[in-house]
Amino acid sequence: MYLRISEDREGDELGIDRHFEDLIGLFRARGWALDRRHVFVDNDLSAAGKRDRPDFIRMLQSVERGELGVLTAWMLDRLLRNRSDQVWLYESCERAKMLLAFARGSDIDMGSAAGQIVADILAAIARGEIKIKGERHQRAAEQAAKQGRRYGGRKPFGYEQDGMTIIPAEAVAVHQAYNDVLTGVPLAQIARDWNDAGLHSGQAKWADNRHGARGTPAKWKHDTVRLVLLNPRNAGIRRYKKEEVAIAQWPPIVPEETFRAVQDFLKDPSRYSGAKAEQQLLTGVALCGAPGCGLTVHGGGARHGKPVYRCQSMRHVNRLAKPVEEFIGKLVVARMSRKDAVELLMDTKRLDAPALRKELVTKRTRLEQIAVEFADDETVTPAQLRAMTGRLRERITEIEAELADAGRVDVLGPLVRSKNVAATWKAMSRAKQRLVIDTLMVIKLHKVGRGVRTFRSETVEIEWKHKLDDELVIVGER
Repeated sequence: MYLRISEDREGDELGIDRHFEDLIGLFRARGWALDRRHVFVDNDLSAAGKRDRPDFIRMLQSVERGELGVLTAWMLDRLLRNRSDQVWLYESCERAKMLLAFARGSDIDMGSAAGQIVADILAAIARGEIKIKGERHQRAAEQAAKQGRRYGGRKPFGYEQDGMTIIPAEAVAVHQAYNDVLTGVPLAQIARDWNDAGLHSGQAKWADNRHGARGTPAKWKHDTVRLVLLNPRNAGIRRYKKEEVAIAQWPPIVPEETFRAVQDFLKDPSRYSGAKAEQQLLTGVALCGAPGCGLTVHGGGARHGKPVYRCQSMRHVNRLAKPVEEFIGKLVVARMSRKDAVELLMDTKRLDAPALRKELVTKRTRLEQIAVEFADDETVTPAQLRAMTGRLRERITEIEAELADAGRVDVLGPLVRSKNVAATWKAMSRAKQRLVIDTLMVIKLHKVGRGVRTFRSETVEIEWKHKLDDELVIVGER
């Protein structure tokens, strides 16, 4: 007995169960005995796709070994729909002179010429049906996408199976994850948080046990979390074939500005996504203060067993890390303890995000229209076509950048709102501290000179990105 369902959205194998019941009826009516070892199941696997069907392969291997007398399935199209599987199945069954029997269909005797002809005809019909069905589904899916509607598929994380209704617990986790990414929390940590909270969805598929039964949900990993956060549906954007085509009809979980900011961050080619040790506080943030250098410093090596910062050129700055980090920490606490710190949170741009989103959809739609209008027009040269689309593409890039900038998370908020800035700063992860420093100031580290053993604050040059009306003084510092 071979059982296959192309799509099992819920993962409950109810379709498989229905087919099994129908085939058991066939066995009883014919008086056949069924060996449970010869029940082969491929759930949620399309026969027309490129994915291997493990039990289909095992079944054919059993046929070739002469272990089976009759091969049953719900219909012929449950057995095959592509040519390679058809050839393998038919040749194996011809050699073994197998009988093919179906719960919905007539028997086929593969040991006779007439049966083989019938099998070829039915297989051709099955392949034709899947192509016609595929074209019909593709057209319906494209229409739904351009109208911003959902068109089937697995349950998206954050939403019910209908893709329209928000699940509060999952939506809160997704919203928090966007904020976490922009404040320096690694994707691996977000995955651990979701696993600890018992969250799962179609992105983290159910793990099957050896007997094919549904087991425990697979754990979230950094790459599956990344897929969730890069999905524009979370911002209410409808995507079709990897292109954003419309404003969705379902409610968004995060503003588009936030989504664009995270998208920019996760797709940044300069961002190394592999496993690595946590960076030191000023690595890649502070600059070398040597005249004309402009390179960043990095933590590397040690002096007398104590970490140091060095210029990337390895020729200029080389100084102890701890005193510099302590000084920068005191500067941050002093700056964020001032009454005017709240001004750092004010949005001076006041971006009209809805208008930008509408313009973005309009520009993308016009690009598609140009592609259709001039696809077969030989009078339009490639250069003219590039000129027509060039400005559209530039404006699309500009809008996406504006939305991304508007969505940068307020990394200073926790410090501004804190009643104990020093304690809040100390409790922050190093990644978040680095973002705060980079938001507030530009740092240049200068040489301290030979024989100098005490820290001198003038060797750390600070340029505040948000100008101060008066001098910032730290008690106890020179």
